[in-house]
Amino acid sequence: MFRVLKPGGKAIMSFSNRCFPTKAIAMWSQTDDSGHIWIVGSYFKYSAGWTDIKAFDISSGKGDPMFVVTATKPADHID
Repeated sequence: MFRVLKPGGKAIMSFSNRCFPTKAIAMWSQTDDSGHIWIVGSYFKYSAGWTDIKAFDISSGKGDPMFVVTATKPADHID
């Protein structure tokens, strides 16, 4: 995402707590919702040069929980 996003662009990853265990990494299956947020945030933090990493719980209170992690490609980044 970092490579194709314009400088100043925002990446948005949304996810619920549903998963197919055979498709998930082991760490995902071994953590709870806050752990899932930490995993996604860590992908942003430790890859490329993302800034302004934030996490949100956008659950409506009905049905499955829903989470969003966002990050920004620096406006001054030159590819």
